[in-house]
Amino acid sequence: MRLFVLDIGNSRATAALVAGKTVRRISHFPSPPGPGALRAVVPDPDAVAVCSVAPAKNAAWQRALSRAFPRVPRRWLSHDLDFGIPVTLSAPAQTGLDRYADAVAAAETCGTPCIACDFGTATTFNLVLPRKGFVGGAIAPGFGMWFEALHAGTAQIPAVPPSGALRIPCAGNTADALRLGSRWGFRGMVAEILYQLSQAVPQKDRPRIAYCATGGWAPRVLKDCGLELVHLPHLTLRGIARICTLNPPSP
Repeated sequence: MRLFVLDIGNSRATAALVAGKTVRRISHFPSPPGPGALRAVVPDPDAVAVCSVAPAKNAAWQRALSRAFPRVPRRWLSHDLDFGIPVTLSAPAQTGLDRYADAVAAAETCGTPCIACDFGTATTFNLVLPRKGFVGGAIAPGFGMWFEALHAGTAQIPAVPPSGALRIPCAGNTADALRLGSRWGFRGMVAEILYQLSQAVPQKDRPRIAYCATGGWAPRVLKDCGLELVHLPHLTLRGIARICTLNPPSP
């Protein structure tokens, strides 16, 4: 099945062709484009699979998809679908659908127990256990937010691009101090959250926990912060496609 997969995020939407386990023709859109741009990603999909964490954008994207693929069945992810793994959450409808997609794809790719870290606008940590399935996790600020918040909330800290790993014991200027604090602080935050989540895994299963990273900030975070996680760049897209396969849309 050739799927047009769309992940509507807070900052942008990502579209791709997913066929089996192959993800190709990845495109990023800040807003819904014209039909031609969408059909350039997948000219003739068998189905359209959509995951959204930005409800305010859904109506515009629905119109764009209707114009681009008027006769192609669509599956919008929702909390009541078959995810192929158990879901053990106290408030399933309050959990972002992208986190479901990450959990499903991580369990399929890495096995369980696993923790999928999604380094996007926010940083989400999604824990999947062997018998209980997706049990939740944690949410923290995204890497970019560390830089944006300090600049926005202070009078003299400049706007510093969130890049450049510094391996020095002390920073001699404000920009380097911000980069150094972010590198150490973000790495420490991620390591502590992963440790705490690992304590929710039965002790006998802890040695085989799989840790993986995805999301737009993942390459920068892994490089700058020195975190040793398996990078799976298309994890969310794969998860959306997997859920759509389990819940095929009606023609």
